Amino acid sequence: MGYMTEAVAGIIDWALKQESVYRVWAVCDVENLASAQVLEKAGMQREGILRRWTMHPNRSDEPRDCYCCAITK
Repeated sequence: MGYMTEAVAGIIDWALKQESVYRVWAVCDVENLASAQVLEKAGMQREGILRRWTMHPNRSDEPRDCYCCAITK
């Protein structure tokens, strides 16, 4: 595991230890495969694609698709 995967896994672990937290989720651009891999290595599952979910002005003037990844208790 790299540093980012270790950091994400630590945050997930902390969050799921909270009594009121049942789900941790994150999104990343569909073209950002490195980030998707980090989330999956940290134990999250890719649940689907959120179409035209967010703006990345440095990439496009149009909303971009994102992967939605999550983990639950």
